[in-house]
Amino acid sequence: MRCESCGKEIMEGSSFCPFCFRKVSPAGPDLGPVPPPPPPTGEDFGTLFNRATSLWKDNLGELVVFTLVFVLVGWIPIVNVAFLAGYLRGLMKLNRGGKPEPSLLFSAWDCFGNAFVYALLFFIALIAAGHVPFFGRLAQCAVTVLGTPGFYRVVDRNAKAIDAMHWGFSTIQRHPAPWILAVLVGGLLGSSGMIALFIGIIITLPWGTLLIIQQYEKDSDIP
Repeated sequence: MRCESCGKEIMEGSSFCPFCFRKVSPAGPDLGPVPPPPPPTGEDFGTLFNRATSLWKDNLGELVVFTLVFVLVGWIPIVNVAFLAGYLRGLMKLNRGGKPEPSLLFSAWDCFGNAFVYALLFFIALIAAGHVPFFGRLAQCAVTVLGTPGFYRVVDRNAKAIDAMHWGFSTIQRHPAPWILAVLVGGLLGSSGMIALFIGIIITLPWGTLLIIQQYEKDSDIP
């Protein structure tokens, strides 16, 4: 079905649009091309944060189970890249009106090769940034922000690693401030559960990840 407000394709039966955040009729008609939504405003990050928080609270029980299974299998070296991709796909499905079934954690083998190459290059860049004199931590933060959009592109579109990196850099050049906020705040939210003897991460990790997904969805149609 198509959103009546922004014209983008959304999951059949959805009650809201994950792109423009407007309510839609589950049986809304296909209205064809419509004018693009208004340009982003300074309140966009607050809208994304509220949207991510609402999704997180409304589906907390399912998200805890989904994240718990991910944590239990996510320690396995190498293949944990595929499990991470499956985890992101599950949360993207939730954002698009579906449910994050645990089986989705094992459904991302189609993009494993591209995701593994991307993760390896990202890891090498983090290590290199950490050796920057005096500014190692700051350089690693910059690498994290620059590298995050591309990995979501690999997971969502099975893009090749280099193509995903180019897309991510280009996207951040267009919208640097929203991406910096999404990655840094999302990372802080997601990791805050580690304070509670690490167990709390099964509650907070999906919250932070959903925030980053909101920003990705806004830019996912950028070529």
